[in-house]
Amino acid sequence: MFLQDNIMLFVFLVFFICGMLFVDKFASAYNIKNYLKNCAPLLVVSTGLTYVVLNGGIDFSTTSIISLGSVLGAHLLVESPLAGTPLAVPLTILIIVGIGLAFGVVNGLAVSRLKMPSFVATLSTQLIGAGLAVWFGSILFEGAVSLGGLPEAFRAIGGRGMFWLPILIATVIFVIFNWMLCKTVFGKQIYAIGVNPRTAEVSGVPVKKNIFLLFVISGGLAGVASIIYTAKNGAGVPTMGDAMFIDIVGSVVIGGTDPAGGFGGVKNTLYGVLFLTLVSNILNLMGIEWFYVDLIKGALVIAAAVLNLIFKNLGARGRA
Repeated sequence: MFLQDNIMLFVFLVFFICGMLFVDKFASAYNIKNYLKNCAPLLVVSTGLTYVVLNGGIDFSTTSIISLGSVLGAHLLVESPLAGTPLAVPLTILIIVGIGLAFGVVNGLAVSRLKMPSFVATLSTQLIGAGLAVWFGSILFEGAVSLGGLPEAFRAIGGRGMFWLPILIATVIFVIFNWMLCKTVFGKQIYAIGVNPRTAEVSGVPVKKNIFLLFVISGGLAGVASIIYTAKNGAGVPTMGDAMFIDIVGSVVIGGTDPAGGFGGVKNTLYGVLFLTLVSNILNLMGIEWFYVDLIKGALVIAAAVLNLIFKNLGARGRA
C-alpha cells in the first residue's frame, strides 16, 4: 500500500537525481528557484481540481479563470482609476479570486442542482470564460497581446525579489486543503461521494451541497493561481491559461488520483506537480522543442492512467 500511494514520489526522486547528475545547469541555484516557482501556481490550481476529480468530475473552466483573471487584473492595476492607489493590489487580488469563485458557483449549481454532467457544464463555462478573456483583452489592451507595467508589490506575489513568496502561498494552501481532505468530516464525505454518491446520500451525506462546494473550491483556487501566474509573468495575457490544462489534469492523474473518483488526494497531486514540472524543466534545459515536450507529457498522462487502472484492479483482487 505504501508503494502504491507514493510511487510517484520515488519516480520523481529518480528523475531529480538523474537531472542533477546528467543535465547541464539543472543543479544551479537559479534553475532550482525557477523550478520551484513554476511548481507553486500549478500546485494551487491542481489542488482545487483534485477535489473535483475525487468526486469523479472534471473542471475545464480553470484555464479560462486564469486567463480572465489575468486580463482584468492587469487592467485594474495599470489602466483603471484604481491604478497607483494603495488599494489597487489588495482589491485586484480580491476581484480575481472573486472571478474564480463566481465560475465555481455557476459550475456547482449546474452540476449539483441542474444535474448537468461536469464535463458539459465546465466545458461551457470554459468557452465562455476564454471568449470573455480575449474580448476584454482586445478592448482593454487596445489590440496589444498583453499588458505589462504591473506594480512591484503585485509582481512580488509571483516571486520577483522574493522567490519564496509564491512557494509559501502554495505550501499554505497545500497544507490547509490536505488537512481538510484527510482530517475533517467534509474530506471523508468527498471520498464517500466519489466511491458511490447514491450510497453516500442514503447514509446522510449532503451530496448536492458538497458537490457544489467542490466546484467553488476549484474556482477559487484557480483564481489564486491566476494571481500568481500573472504576477510571475509580469503582464496580463488573454490566452494565459489556454495551454495549461494538460499540466493541471496531468498533475492530478499522474499523481495517482483516480479520474473515476474515490481514490487519491492532494498529497498525490503534489507528487504529480513536482514530477511533471521537473520533466518540463529537464526537457527545456536539453533544448527539446515544445511540441515534443507536449507529446511526452501526453504519453506520461496515458501511462499514469494505465498504472492507476492496474493498481485499482490489483487492489480489488487483493480485497477479494
